[in-house]
Amino acid sequence: MPFLRGKLLNNGYNDKAKQELQWLLNQLEAYYNYVASKNSVEEKHLQAMKSFYREILTVLSLDRA
Repeated sequence: MPFLRGKLLNNGYNDKAKQELQWLLNQLEAYYNYVASKNSVEEKHLQAMKSFYREILTVLSLDRA
């Protein structure tokens, strides 16, 4: 997560986008830890990860500085 966080947050985005990305990355990390504590990865976990991916892409595409 530190690599992803560093790449996204230090890449010329405006303050609003950085705040949104920070929040999304915090939520993603918490969800990752939740899924990691389970015995298996289910389809619903994969769908949630795709949702995080779409949300991050939306922030990156709409809020570019």
